[in-house]
Formats: sequence, C-alpha cells, structure tokens
Amino acid sequence: MGILSRLRGKAKLEPPPAEETPSVTPAALQRALRATAQASGSLTAAELGQRIATALSTIETSVLAIDAVTERLREAADLVADAGRNDDVGRRALLAGRYDDLRSEIDAIVGSASHNRINLISGRRIGGQHMTFDIALDDDGRSGIAIQVVNLTTGEGGLALSPPREAFADDAEIAAISGEIETARTRAAAVSERFADHAALISDRLSRLRDMAGPRPIDSHLPTGADAMDIPEAGEYELGMAEVEDKLRALADRLNSRTGGES
Repeated sequence: MGILSRLRGKAKLEPPPAEETPSVTPAALQRALRATAQASGSLTAAELGQRIATALSTIETSVLAIDAVTERLREAADLVADAGRNDDVGRRALLAGRYDDLRSEIDAIVGSASHNRINLISGRRIGGQHMTFDIALDDDGRSGIAIQVVNLTTGEGGLALSPPREAFADDAEIAAISGEIETARTRAAAVSERFADHAALISDRLSRLRDMAGPRPIDSHLPTGADAMDIPEAGEYELGMAEVEDKLRALADRLNSRTGGES
C-alpha cells in the first residue's frame, strides 16, 4: 500500500470535530422543569397549596361574615332614621328594641366567623398568642402575608355601637347612634376591602401552585365557613347554605375583577 493510501485510511479513522453544545437559557430550563413537574405532579406544591387553600377559606369566611354584618348595619341605619322621623315614643321604643337585637346579631355573626379554629374579626388572639394570621406563600417561608386580626364586635374595642339606653326617646341619642353606625359601616367596608385584596393575592398564588401540582388535588382542609369546633349555640347566627352559595359567588366575582378575570 502506498503512502497516500495509508494516509487516506488514517484520515477515515479520525473522529469528526466536536460540535458545540447549545446553551440552555434560564427560561428554557424553567419550562422544562415545569413540564416535568406537571407530568407527575409536584407533591411539595400540592402540600403547600393545601395549606394556602385552607388559609384562603379562613379569609373568605371572614369576608362572608363582614358582608352579613354590613347588611345588619344597613338595617340599623334605616331603623335609626325611621326613629328620627317619628315623634311617637312607643314607635321609637319598638325600633330601639329591634336595633338592640341587631347589635346582638352582629356579635353572634362575628363570634361564629371561625374557620380551622381561626377567627380574624373577633379581636381575639389566634391560639391565645398571635394578633396576626401569617400565611407562607412558598415552602421556605421567604414570601408570605401577615393579616392583622381586627375587632368587629359591637363593643368599645370594635365597632363601638352604643345600646339604646333611652329607647330612642331622646333625639340626641338617635343622632349619636346614627353617627356610630356610619363610622362602623366605613370601618367594616375598609376591613372587607383589605381582606378581599389579600384573598386575591393568595388566590393567584394558589392558581400557580395548582399548575405545578398537576394531577395532585389541592383542597382546603375544611370547606368555607365550616368549623365543627365552633358551631354557634342555638339562637346564634348561622348562614344558610343558599346564602353561603350566593355570597361565595359574589366573592368569586369580586376576586375575579381584582385579578383581571384570570382564573
């Protein structure tokens, strides 16, 4: 074999030049990781999502209760206005009695607004220690929300709605209580808006966790408003199922409007 033939044979045995490995962008890597997680479902995302779903139900329970309190405050305002238009002492006394009943109903609603043993609007410490409801939005606790417990009872530390001690016989009492009701309505509306903002943010995070969890279910430990350890006593306020469903739909519409209609 000639020299040229041997050289040609050697050239055939040499490996081809190595090709450059294409670089992987961070965005492409994240897409690949999400696709892998969605295929099998992330257990971590499902567990975190379940805790967040339970926290969201706790906030929803408070918002539903505040809506019910707001309805009572609206009726209370109408009663006081009616008393101011009437000179009949007997009529005023009847209206004062109904107003006192509304105060009791508000306290019962607020006292029954527990979910998962947590009440955000009764002014009581959570677990006897904390005045904030802390919700971790990631597994390492670096991101979260702290919701301040508020007092929406009718007492001095809450809505501060005075009892009708003079049975609305005195115009000055009617005017004073009317002012208290308006202040209470403003406070309840502000708390409801703040809680709804928190709920919208948590709902958005929960939606992303459901995508990461894939087929693994994410559900609240307890349905909204259901807390077997905090069932109201007989005669206390309790939402009927039809009213709960109507209010949940209204709350869902409110949250959708805050997140731009995204699911």
